[in-house]
Order: sequence, then structure tokens, then C-alpha cells
Amino acid sequence: MDISSYLQRIGFSGTADNSLATLEQIHQLHPRAIAFENINSFVAERVSLQANDVFEKLVNQGRGGYCFEQNLILAGILKALGFQVTEHAARVLWRSPEKTEMARTHMLLKVDIAEQSWIADVGFGGLTMTAPLRLDPGAIQHTPNETFRIHQEGDEFTIAVSLNGGWKQMYVFDLLPQYPIDFEMANHYVATHPQSHFVNNLVMARVDNECRHALENRTYNRYLLKGGTGDSGDPEQEIEKRSQQIEDFDELLELLNNTFMVALNENVDVSALQKRWENLP
Repeated sequence: MDISSYLQRIGFSGTADNSLATLEQIHQLHPRAIAFENINSFVAERVSLQANDVFEKLVNQGRGGYCFEQNLILAGILKALGFQVTEHAARVLWRSPEKTEMARTHMLLKVDIAEQSWIADVGFGGLTMTAPLRLDPGAIQHTPNETFRIHQEGDEFTIAVSLNGGWKQMYVFDLLPQYPIDFEMANHYVATHPQSHFVNNLVMARVDNECRHALENRTYNRYLLKGGTGDSGDPEQEIEKRSQQIEDFDELLELLNNTFMVALNENVDVSALQKRWENLP
């Protein structure tokens, strides 16, 4: 991977090394520059997890991607910078019925720096973290956007986010390393299964300072952070949501280009996207 091209893509300044400061800066900049998006699976195009293909799409073509692509490229860059990185898989709890046994369809990274482990994840859609989290169960951890906490039960860890006066679970994972073939299997389901959320819905997300942008099909939401977390660590953060219905395809294209900063060039079948979007139920 061309480190300099990636760093230019995300707007990184200064010298990149294998320090915590570099990891924190990359983790904050990446989700601001590279949107979470599933255009390929939505229009029934292949989602490749070959490193060269992912780099070409997300860096050279100015596109975005979902968790496997986002964290695959982050893992490659961090390893090239000298970080110790292992890939892991998670079961998504967000928006899932309580106690539902979900498949491992999410990718995250563990980054070891000195004696401390950090969880890095730039691919969790509308709640993508803007800082790595210490693998320190129970600790309240503030980031440039939301506040998070990791809970441990046995060998499993659950990441939760503080929203509107309570803790909302995002996903659960363990520290069993995963291999490329494991993510190929999960990616095949996510990108092609008739019941996959990313086959049936157009999903976009990008973070911008203290605002998050999210699109699902025809609904565009802006989430504005209000308040914060008190001295006791109790969640007090509130989110103000502003919603807008997208009426026509030209309005959608403007959002994709200017708000989500996704380059719709010759590598995107815009006519297929329009037909699929306009025929949503």
C-alpha cells in the first residue's frame, strides 16, 4: 500500500510513525475523509477484499466502503507503519433484537502499543469511532464525538456508546484472531445474500467534527452532539436528529458528492444506482 497516498487522502499532516499519537490522528481523520458506503452491494456489484482492489477503490478512486474494506485498508497501513495489528470479528448488537444470536459480520482491529492494547475500528457506519479505545473494561472513554465503554464477560468484550442518557450496545467480540478467508466468507454473505441489509438498502455515513451524516435509502439524517458526559462518568450526551426526505435522484447525487464526499466517476454505474434507488419499496 502506498502510505503517502493514503495519508494525503485522509488529510494527515506531520510525520507518521508507530506511536499512539499517529494512531489517534489517523483514526480521527479516516472516517471524516472516507465515507461508509455500500453502493457496490446495493447495485449487485462485486465487493472485493483484495488489498490492491480496496486501496484502488477507497484511495485512488475517492470511494468509500463498509467495515471489511475500511478496516482492511487501515490494518494494512498500520502494519506498514510498524504497528502490531491483529484482525478480529464481531457480532453486531446495534439495532438487533435483544439476545438474538448474530453472525460475525463485523471486522475490527486490535493494535498493541508498548504494554497497552487498543481497539481500532473505522467501519461501523453511523457510529464509527473517531478515536481508538483502550482495551480497558469498565473505563469511560471520551472521543472527539461520543463516549464509549467496554464491558468484559468471560472471554467476550462488548463495546457500548453513551447516547441520550443511556448505554447502547454496539457489538460483541473476542480476541480470537481471524484470517482473510474468515472475512471472505462474511463478506460474501453481507454483499450477496438476499436478506442482507446491505443488499436491500443504500446506506451511507460520514462524520464531520461534532456532526454525523447518515443516509438510509431516501432518509438523510444529521446527528448533532449536545451536552456531554458528567464528572461522575454517567452518560449525559444527547443527540439532536434533523431528518430530511430525499425526493429525487439528482438530490441524492448532490448528497453523495458534497456531503458524503463519494466520488461517482466512471467506476460507478450511476444508471444502475438510479434504477435500484428509484425502485425501492
